[in-house]
Amino acid sequence: MTSVLLAVDYQTADTGSAFWSHSWVLVVGTTILFVGLVTLLVLAMLTADTDGRRNGRLRRRLSKYGTTAAPVDTAKAGSGSFGNSAVARSAVDFADRVVQKRDFDSVLAKRLESAGLPLKPAEWLLIHVGLAIGLTLVMLLFFDFRPVPALIGLGVGVLLPLAYLTHKEVRRKNQFADNLPDTLQLIAGSLAAGYSLLQAVDTVVRESEGAISSEFGRALVEARLGVPVEDALDSVALRMGSQDFEWVVMAIRIQREVGGNLTEVLHNVSATLRDRARLHRQVRALSAEGRLSAVILVGLPILVGAFFGLFRPDYIRPLFTTAVGLAMFVLSVGLLIAGGLWLRKIVDVEV
Repeated sequence: MTSVLLAVDYQTADTGSAFWSHSWVLVVGTTILFVGLVTLLVLAMLTADTDGRRNGRLRRRLSKYGTTAAPVDTAKAGSGSFGNSAVARSAVDFADRVVQKRDFDSVLAKRLESAGLPLKPAEWLLIHVGLAIGLTLVMLLFFDFRPVPALIGLGVGVLLPLAYLTHKEVRRKNQFADNLPDTLQLIAGSLAAGYSLLQAVDTVVRESEGAISSEFGRALVEARLGVPVEDALDSVALRMGSQDFEWVVMAIRIQREVGGNLTEVLHNVSATLRDRARLHRQVRALSAEGRLSAVILVGLPILVGAFFGLFRPDYIRPLFTTAVGLAMFVLSVGLLIAGGLWLRKIVDVEV
């Protein structure tokens, strides 16, 4: 009887230890923790002090134009989208020092402005690094701490924010370019009605929406602060990367220096931009099959390799553990990059 009880107790203890030794318990717990941290981050960004952030940005912009306002201490003005807590300020300040030390603060700031994202470079860096580390940790836990899934998670965590930023940037620039002919038509009509150039820009801000409204609104604020209107509009062209709008600003400069009929010039430029946009859409429609083929041909080997690395690691292990496999892997990556660049050059038709 005693031996039976000891056997039952041992079996129960072994079952309990086996239960807690299962990896899915750790996976579920860590996943819940990760989701909770992401939720807290989103809530902190949504419930941040919007008025304080707006006033802080306005004071910083005013200080750049030499107004009588005192310089703003960014540490006291709030930490942007992450709120005003001490932890958020400390994290953002640390990331800000890293960004400035690595000399890509200005480049990242320009990209964030072009994409229309209300984030500072330090805040974007925190989100980027946090997502990369979080996805790597999740992949390690879900796939029994294998290195290949961890590398896949790290790669996705690094590339996904960059892809999102590029998508937002390209989408906003395309929206600006698509609405530019109608905007020039509106400015020309306002000038023909007797408005000044600043009043015409104000009309664009009130009547338009999206990237056109925000960018022209920023140019209008800069012009009212004393910046020449041509320079303010030229800044819009630089942020949006629009060569067409650079030509428009050049026409405005020439008209202000030597005179001329700016209304007629804007009408002609608007008609030219409409014709170019129509031709551009036609070219994109004709090259759609080639662009889709390029995406499939480049993405298929990557997706297949990621699938086997996650679910059939033994199948591709010789590719990384043998000399012949490593040589084939390096050669295939080089050929894939060369083929992708070649296909991009073929389907990219400049109009």
